[in-house]
Amino acid sequence: MVEMEIPQKVAHSFEFIRMYEPVDESYMLQQVLLYGIRDLSQETAVKLFSEGRLTIGEAAKMADRSVGEMMELFAARGIRSRITLDDLEEGRSNAPDILGC
Repeated sequence: MVEMEIPQKVAHSFEFIRMYEPVDESYMLQQVLLYGIRDLSQETAVKLFSEGRLTIGEAAKMADRSVGEMMELFAARGIRSRITLDDLEEGRSNAPDILGC
């Protein structure tokens, strides 16, 4: 169990949501953490890939996305893909799992 003080802005958002959707504060905090970690993981993956510290496959795994989804995200943000031989080999080795072969 973790104790934390809820920032005023978050508390106001919770109250606003509760006006329309009667949900438990504990559930709302769980959802905030789940959405937050998803966004944080994605943003960290984008940052590390753009710095050349992750391959596309590693970034996709960190962000819990497919390689195609990450490529679309990078393109939308203007991040050029630097596919390396390691990326190609990683894709080739993952292909049987993805295709169910």
